[in-house]
Amino acid sequence: MNIHLCKGDETLEDALNYINENDKEGKRYTFDRELDRCYVGDEAFRTAPVLINYRNNYWALHEV
Repeated sequence: MNIHLCKGDETLEDALNYINENDKEGKRYTFDRELDRCYVGDEAFRTAPVLINYRNNYWALHEV
């Protein structure tokens, strides 16, 4: 699992673009702002291949 910590004024969309452009295996990811928000310890948090941490909130990404 990888965690991307948003920096400064980086948005969730900026973070997703960065992750997709820089994945070492060339994988692409997506997420739904409403449905994919997760919390430390829940199933989505434990099983997501990549998480975005945006202002101390987490979103679980899914491989496309």
